[in-house]
Amino acid sequence: MILARWREVKGQVKEKRRYITAAACLMLVFFLAVPGFCGAAGVTPEDRPEVVENTPVVPSAAAQGGERFTLPAVIDYALKNNPRARVSAKDVDAETYGIDAAKAERMPRIDFGSGATRYRYPMPLTPPVISGPFGAGLDIPEYDRNLYDAGGSFRLPLFRGGRLYRGVRVAEIRKAVAEDNLATTRQELVYNLSSVFYKIAQLDKLLLANEANVSRLEAHRRDVELLLKAGSVPRLDLLKTDVELSHAVENRLLVKNSLESTHELLKTLMGIDDMTRKVSIVHEAVSQGHLPPLEESVARALSQRPEYKAIEKKKKICEERVKIAQGKRLPDVYAAGEYTGRAGDAKAFKENWYAGVRLSIPVFDGGLITAEVNREKVELQKVEEEERSLKLSITREVKDAYLAVANAAERIDVGTKAIESARENTRVEQLKYQSGAGTATDYLDAQTAYLRAETDYYQALYDRETAFAFLRKAVGEHWPNGAAENEKKPKQ
Repeated sequence: MILARWREVKGQVKEKRRYITAAACLMLVFFLAVPGFCGAAGVTPEDRPEVVENTPVVPSAAAQGGERFTLPAVIDYALKNNPRARVSAKDVDAETYGIDAAKAERMPRIDFGSGATRYRYPMPLTPPVISGPFGAGLDIPEYDRNLYDAGGSFRLPLFRGGRLYRGVRVAEIRKAVAEDNLATTRQELVYNLSSVFYKIAQLDKLLLANEANVSRLEAHRRDVELLLKAGSVPRLDLLKTDVELSHAVENRLLVKNSLESTHELLKTLMGIDDMTRKVSIVHEAVSQGHLPPLEESVARALSQRPEYKAIEKKKKICEERVKIAQGKRLPDVYAAGEYTGRAGDAKAFKENWYAGVRLSIPVFDGGLITAEVNREKVELQKVEEEERSLKLSITREVKDAYLAVANAAERIDVGTKAIESARENTRVEQLKYQSGAGTATDYLDAQTAYLRAETDYYQALYDRETAFAFLRKAVGEHWPNGAAENEKKPKQ
């Protein structure tokens, strides 16, 4: 029924166009010549998206009025304030104290102790002392049921099967692993910040494109209203335009919401506690990166990636732990001494002391040491497999980064041509509609295609930037500290 009505209306419109008066034609020509009538509906220079890649991105309206950050400034701020990066830095400090604890195991230990004890039977304050071959110089000690003692003791390890210096070596390697983990955290943070930064830049461009799309549709609606008053188009054209305009406004709101959410994510990654603080980005130009040969990048990744360095150090730790477990089969040698005084109720302390070297040899432990050695060997084998898996993963990440860069570059070339074609198509369909040779549907379809071409182009443009950031992470490129210090401070 709706289709029959549409055909009827379309036939009436064609019938009216045959008998349009000359005055109406002159009036239409006059209106088309007025800049305020047709200029707003045309594709003005402000509405045209620039496909030149070095065009700066203007901060979005949602973020204007706050602090403006370049990408280096964002990264430098985040490396100092991001909670995860600071936790990784604290891990390095903790492992530093672990080295001190391992070195302390080689130092003598001196303790002081005292106590009071009551016995059922009287106990000697000191051991009996016999001097002379027949006990002529027998020294009978004092006895008491209440004994009080105080004194000091020391213990110095001399040999423990290599476990002392190997423990220090393991602690030093653990600190190096913590430093590699910190570098990994920093690189992941730099990549995440870059991805969010470029996403904001893309949404900034999309917001401008959607605002231009809304402006063009509003201008087209004014055209349709004037043509409807002149009796040149049916009311259905106005309804179609209203529907498309509402959809365009909705898309603009969605982009604004996405932009606000992405700004909040950026503040979270930067470690900004004040959620009311407004920030915006300054993106001056996209990169013109050059890709080195794939084999060279894979070799750089295996030599620079902190995860790979950490797994190699972890393997050394397991090797040292195997030797530490094997060292438990060797004897323990340590020097020990004690100086104490004991007294009864009379509070007359009697001193005694000893000093010497002791040796302890494990003879039978029920297979405990053998089990520990086998367990550490299995842990070493696990780390070796982890190293192999990580090597394959790093190689795949580098290849994926190359593919992503190449794919984005091809999409940029296609998108550039698509924007030019869509822009021209929109201009032609607009002129056709204004002259009565086209339909509203054709113009609205052309406008939708134009916006889609812009969206695809900006997606490809900033996908390439994200791909370059992923490639830098894949090859283990370090972010230099204070990279933004030499830049001009952003304006508030």
